[in-house]
Amino acid sequence: MTFTAPTVEAVEAAIDIPKDHWAHQCHSVSLAIVRSGLLPEGARVARGGCRGVGSQHSWAVLGDPYDPEVTVVDATLWSYDTSAPTILMARASDRPHVPHGSGSIWAWGRPPEPVSEVIELAVDPGREASRFLRLASPTGLDQEGWRVLAHAPVGGWPAREIFTAMDATPKLRAMIPIDVLGMVTDVNPKGLYF
Repeated sequence: MTFTAPTVEAVEAAIDIPKDHWAHQCHSVSLAIVRSGLLPEGARVARGGCRGVGSQHSWAVLGDPYDPEVTVVDATLWSYDTSAPTILMARASDRPHVPHGSGSIWAWGRPPEPVSEVIELAVDPGREASRFLRLASPTGLDQEGWRVLAHAPVGGWPAREIFTAMDATPKLRAMIPIDVLGMVTDVNPKGLYF
């Protein structure tokens, strides 16, 4: 499927926000674009870092936020970097746009062995995820172990399934960074990602 960058006028009409009000409103503008129906199905908001922006930044992606080849639609980068086009459409790796939680868990390391009560997931995360958890910590994970795992990079392990199960477990829900939960799972915390 080929997708052409929307024009400023098309975005203004679709989100009912004039371009003059987009500057430094990266998350709200990106979410409005995703919700407008202007982008293909499966689009969502990503949040992380981008060269030219001095703090965290949000943009829309047409697929998996962690895929370096995913198409980025960034309608506010110009307000941080005047050399950027008004609506940047590029591969995530071009600038790059790097979402929170990027990287490989294999470079991160293991969660610590439990020293307090082991916490079980409230729902079965699936066979592959259960196998990974046994590999990561054969004796289970306590609160600190789950916290460390929740902040690990999402590449190289079944983060989607495990974070979904953690979100369904009241004792673990708050440990997952909201941006990572909204980007790696189908959970849409506070409606901020799709």
